[in-house]
Amino acid sequence: MLEALNKYSGIIAILVYSMILFVIMKIKRNKAEEEEKEHAAVSLDLNDEDATVACLVAAIECRNETHKNVRIVSVREV
Repeated sequence: MLEALNKYSGIIAILVYSMILFVIMKIKRNKAEEEEKEHAAVSLDLNDEDATVACLVAAIECRNETHKNVRIVSVREV
């Protein structure tokens, strides 16, 4: 048994590394898909002037407070 393990240790190592890499890539892909679902665009009726102005004002205020780029992800009426 140990002789076979020593003889094929390189192949076993490659298989183990490949499996680990596969699992890591699968986890990253799932996280990316979840983030994409979270940031799914919601359509805004651009003909509704009040909603458009409210979104712009909110984005400007957020930009002024955080000093970072702002992207409107979703809009809902409260």
